[in-house]
Amino acid sequence: MSESLYDLLKRDVGKMVNGLGDNERGNIYPLVIQEVEKYLIDLVLQETENNYFRAARVLGISRSTLYRKINSLDMAHKPLHDPSTKDLT
Repeated sequence: MSESLYDLLKRDVGKMVNGLGDNERGNIYPLVIQEVEKYLIDLVLQETENNYFRAARVLGISRSTLYRKINSLDMAHKPLHDPSTKDLT
């Protein structure tokens, strides 16, 4: 049985928050949102074979917003995952 997104985030983000200890920097919310956005955009771009129009439609945002997010997240031409390791399950 696969875990829900909530359960995955609860476990993994919980580890991140619990591990802050003396190194608490604050602003954890934007950090988490940024990492989730990067991962989601990367996955959708892979699935749509880098078709920005289709990716924007899947994400429910405009193509210009997608371009803006890619640039602001410093993702341009930097896939987060090796396409040859695509999960085939």
